[in-house]
Amino acid sequence: MQQSVVSMIVFFYIFVSFALLVYNLFYMFSTDTKQRIGKRRLKAEIRSQSQIILHPDEKKMEKYNKTLLRRLSTAEGLLVFHNAFVQNRTIFSRQMITSYLEKCRTVIFHAAERYVRRPAMERALFAYYISIMPEEAVPFFRRLGEILLKYLDDSTIYLRENVLKALCHLGNANALEHALMLFQENGWYHNSKLITDALIDFQGDRRALAERLWMKKWDDRMRAVLIQFMAKLPDDFSDSVLPLLASGNHEICFDAIRYFSSHIDRRAVPVLQEILKKDEETAIAAAQVLGNYPDEETKKLLMKALKSGNWYIRYNAAVSLTKVGLSRSEEEALLNSDDRFAREMFTYISENRRSV
Repeated sequence: MQQSVVSMIVFFYIFVSFALLVYNLFYMFSTDTKQRIGKRRLKAEIRSQSQIILHPDEKKMEKYNKTLLRRLSTAEGLLVFHNAFVQNRTIFSRQMITSYLEKCRTVIFHAAERYVRRPAMERALFAYYISIMPEEAVPFFRRLGEILLKYLDDSTIYLRENVLKALCHLGNANALEHALMLFQENGWYHNSKLITDALIDFQGDRRALAERLWMKKWDDRMRAVLIQFMAKLPDDFSDSVLPLLASGNHEICFDAIRYFSSHIDRRAVPVLQEILKKDEETAIAAAQVLGNYPDEETKKLLMKALKSGNWYIRYNAAVSLTKVGLSRSEEEALLNSDDRFAREMFTYISENRRSV
């Protein structure tokens, strides 16, 4: 009896091993087949694109567009098209590539409409390829923004990120504004840095975009994002940002303070000094920024901030004091201060500055 049970177990393991071997062989064969088919499709698409780029006559273009629409209608075909296009971009001139995309415009618009009804991952893929389209071709596809807005229905974070990038790349301010409104209305969380980075890449008049968006009604989170965006532009938006320094909202106040670090405006000094006096959370940023606004009152407040119970306020105050221009006697007074925390922090910053 025992021997028969052992035999059954041995035969079972032999069967499982054989099944795994067959599965692995089948998997290797199917993977190899798929790779070979993929390479053939890629080569065929590279040749097709090359022929149209070099000889774009109407009959060939009509036939090619029919094939292209079928190809772009699947995620796999879209990937083949993109990879072939990437290779051809290294061969042909920008003018020829732009002309090719212009001739494919109708097909790409039709394909974009088809993807509206596709799963979120496939919509995200199509939006991604729009976001990396050559800049020279962007003017021909700006209206794609209206179609891409439809992709936001039942969307994921990844899809929303790709749509946002695509809208900014297309330079469609109207669609972008609409998309951000949808983000707010639906309560979709999206990292503020990702939104700011997308806005910075806007292919159009960024000052006009900032002014347009600023006029709309936004919640505090989006208002803070817009301040971050404007802080990275060379244009001056101080008149818009200055009133928000005393808004009472920590998130907005932080970004407003940082704005005046890169956009110097003496009108901000009294408010920044008042924020530093309060020794609250936002005083951390004020202590850092006031180093760019040297005067006697600022110097006194920074010296006082060195005695703060908050380590970050003390640190930023010490750094700013090294920037505002202390006299030798003032430096010696700080280095010999009765306040141990103030003395150690200023000593630490001073020594680091000398060693650099």
